[in-house]
Amino acid sequence: EHNLDWFPRMRAMSLVSSDAEGEQNEIRNLQEKLESTMKLVSNLSGQLTELKEQMTEQRKQKQRIGLLGHPQHMNVNPQQPA
Repeated sequence: EHNLDWFPRMRAMSLVSSDAEGEQNEIRNLQEKLESTMKLVSNLSGQLTELKEQMTEQRKQKQRIGLLGHPQHMNVNPQQPA
């Protein structure tokens, strides 16, 4: 009769389990990538905070030097090398 309704097309147990395993592996890989990315972002955030603090300190030092600057540094002849 050529009737193949009895044949389990796309419903075999091995296909179902391999699909689920593939999804689990993909989810695991995505979780690992997310954790890695979160660590990198946290590290970069810390570095940016440190740079901000360093720049703030440098700015404060330059302001102090500007306020307490020596007269010989303020009257530099532009034709002479520093």
